[in-house]
Amino acid sequence: MKKHTNPKHITSLGDLVATVSSYARNERETLAAIQDLFSRGSVVAKTPHGSKRLKLA
Repeated sequence: MKKHTNPKHITSLGDLVATVSSYARNERETLAAIQDLFSRGSVVAKTPHGSKRLKLA
């Protein structure tokens, strides 16, 4: 069973990068992990008009 995070928990982009980099072996692995999160649509931003999934261009 997959554990879901609390949808009301707000994390900044800087917090996301810092957390990923603390588990990665180097900068290349950090960038690959961040890119993967964005490409899977796992990163969601709150806007005044609701939530929006972020993707890398």
